[in-house]
Amino acid sequence: MSSNPPWDTGDHQRDWEGYFLPGTEVLRNRVGATTLYELRDAENDLSEFRLLQLRESPDLVAPRSYDLTHLSAIHRQLFQDVYEWAGDVRTVGIEKDGESFCPPVRIRLAMQHVATEIADMGELEVVPRGGLPSKVAYLYDYVNYAHPFREGNGRTTREFFDQLLAERSLGLDWSRTESEQLYRSCHAARADSDLSGLTIMFATILDEFPAYDF
Repeated sequence: MSSNPPWDTGDHQRDWEGYFLPGTEVLRNRVGATTLYELRDAENDLSEFRLLQLRESPDLVAPRSYDLTHLSAIHRQLFQDVYEWAGDVRTVGIEKDGESFCPPVRIRLAMQHVATEIADMGELEVVPRGGLPSKVAYLYDYVNYAHPFREGNGRTTREFFDQLLAERSLGLDWSRTESEQLYRSCHAARADSDLSGLTIMFATILDEFPAYDF
C-alpha cells in the first residue's frame, strides 16, 4: 500500500482532488479550517507570525542559495503551521484567470535558471544601482512563472526577493504598489514578454531599508 499523500499519487486528477478536503474547495490544512474564510484568516495570522520569526532569526532559512531549495525553505517556514505540504513542490498544474504557470516537471529547471543568473551576478553585487529594477523584474518574472507551490507563492516570492535585495543592503517597500498593479505587470510579462511594468514597479518600491541585516 502506498504511503504517498493524496496529492502525490501520480494521477493528475487524483492529485488535484487530493489537495482538498473531500467534497470541498478548501485545501487540506493543519488548523482544522473547513471554510475558505477560516483558512484564509488562519493562513494570514500564522504566516505573519512565522515571517516575523524569520526576520528576527534569518538563519531559520539557511543557506541563502537563491535556488529552489532556498525558496522551498522560505515557504516551509511561512506555512509550516497551515499546510502539511509546506515547502514541497506542487504535483499538479495550476492556472489563474486562464493563464497557466510552469508545469510541475519543469519547475526545477526554471528555478535553476534563476539560481544561475543570481550566482552570476554575485547576488546582485555586480549590477549597477540603476540596472537593478530591470534585473529584478526579469528574475521575479521567472520565479512567478515557476510558481512552485500549491498555495502561498506570492508571499514566499516576495520574501525571497526581500532577502536577495538585502544582500545589497537594499529593500523593497511593497506597500508602494497595489496588488492589481503587480498582477497586471506579471500578466504582461508572461503573456507578452513585456517586463516594463515590473521594471517600473521595482524602480518605485526599491529603497534603502533592507528587510534583513545580513
